[in-house]
Amino acid sequence: MIPEVIVLFLDRAIVAIAGTRDERLVPHVHRVSGWRCSPDRKTITCLIPEEFTAHLVSSLEDNGQFSLTVCEVPSHETYQFKGEYVSSRPSNEGDVADFEICRRRFAERVASLFGFPKEACAAFVPEPSIAVTFEVREVFVQTPGPAAGRRLVPREE
Repeated sequence: MIPEVIVLFLDRAIVAIAGTRDERLVPHVHRVSGWRCSPDRKTITCLIPEEFTAHLVSSLEDNGQFSLTVCEVPSHETYQFKGEYVSSRPSNEGDVADFEICRRRFAERVASLFGFPKEACAAFVPEPSIAVTFEVREVFVQTPGPAAGRRLVPREE
């Protein structure tokens, strides 16, 4: 189960990238436009734009491995979530609502940091075409510093 403190982090983070690997173990990167944690805190649904879906579903159907790296700016607090593919489907109205929350948060934060117009910042976050859900197996600290790489879930002994 994803700890509540990490769920709260997901509600303030602004950038996310997903990773898969194909049958030849070649890694593929997929930009994520939005995300949400399930109420039971076991799964995360990632909203991925069409232009970043190459090799996505075929890799997931081949081996089921999925990773998500999420970052908050300006602190660079970052976590990586690793787990198993559960499902994928075309994005729907509920997904678009979650995407809009993430896009607005990104635009407001970047605009306030760099002085760009919010509308221009929002244009950097493309609308999703697919929703991928995965069950979180592990969570790692990726924030730069001495704890980087440490596993939080399950807790290291």
